[in-house]
Amino acid sequence: MRRRAIMLMLGTVATALLTGCTSEVTGSATAGGEARVPSDDARHETFCTDVPVLLQDVITQLGEVSTDPASAVQTLTDVVGQMEQVQPPDDVTDEWERFVTAIRDMRDLLATVDPTDPTPDPALTQQVLDLQPELVDAGSAIDEWGQANC
Repeated sequence: MRRRAIMLMLGTVATALLTGCTSEVTGSATAGGEARVPSDDARHETFCTDVPVLLQDVITQLGEVSTDPASAVQTLTDVVGQMEQVQPPDDVTDEWERFVTAIRDMRDLLATVDPTDPTPDPALTQQVLDLQPELVDAGSAIDEWGQANC
């Protein structure tokens, strides 16, 4: 059943988010209207401080999808948008970008699924399983960074 594949995808994303270290960081604008990037120390502090709030918001959003799988793509689009706003500290930027890319890839795969089609799709399940290691590995790397630095 394709609904099962959708739930597997969302479960994978939620699991990775539980181990990931995330935050919502925004720069401020200068007088000329250009975005000002916060210092690495400021990004570090904000990245660590805002972890619980963003994680909880995203996990709550994903939990709500279980009752309405048709909303999964939009929910993941919103999640990706929130995560793209994060400005991680320099020493965790690569891991963060891998993490966001993996969630974006999950979202894009999910966009190909018809949640109303009851036909099992083993190829879809395999694609989800193929994306899972990158999502979990990137989330774990961010978690390790957070444990060592936050």
